[in-house]
Amino acid sequence: MTIKAIIFDLGGVIVELDFSNFYNKIITLSPLNKPQTPIMLEFFRQSDIYHKGYMSDDEFYQLACELLQVCALSQQEFFDAFNSIISGFNQEMIEVVKKLKTNDDLKLIALSNVNSSHWDYLLNQKWGFIEYFDELILSHEVHMTKPQKKIFLKAIEKAGCKPEEILFIDDGLNNVVSAKQLGIVGIHFTTVEDLIEELRNLGINLN
Repeated sequence: MTIKAIIFDLGGVIVELDFSNFYNKIITLSPLNKPQTPIMLEFFRQSDIYHKGYMSDDEFYQLACELLQVCALSQQEFFDAFNSIISGFNQEMIEVVKKLKTNDDLKLIALSNVNSSHWDYLLNQKWGFIEYFDELILSHEVHMTKPQKKIFLKAIEKAGCKPEEILFIDDGLNNVVSAKQLGIVGIHFTTVEDLIEELRNLGINLN
């Protein structure tokens, strides 16, 4: 079966993430010194609600104040620390996407669990790769996140072809498994070199 659409995850594939940036900036100011693991887990569990667009910036900041006790930070300072999770971009992956864009037979889609703050931060960086995608499916806009099946059904709709004609690339194995259960071809991203080899195996060459 010929691949007609490729869906890319952003964070961990094209966009580089470093949670320690946020952790280190928050911990130094928290009276908890080192917030207990259950507290951090609860904070990031609640972050999923924020990623789905069901929580405002104000509410997310208040959540951080309550759970992490970081009210010494202004809301702007908190979000500066939160956005520092985005540490850069993978230039090699951007080159891959750029080359795929030259193939008129392929539809390129970005599918990301991303909150409004991180998305605005990404756009402000002007890294220039967003323009290569024909469609964007952003969790905070569609109010659902991976690995929920319904977000992949949305992706199939956007792709406009059969699931088996769609390739999904993500660094999260559970996301890839969920997509495969709907018939989508999945690649668990590890390295650019391995991805290029797997693309070739699917008959997708980067010239």
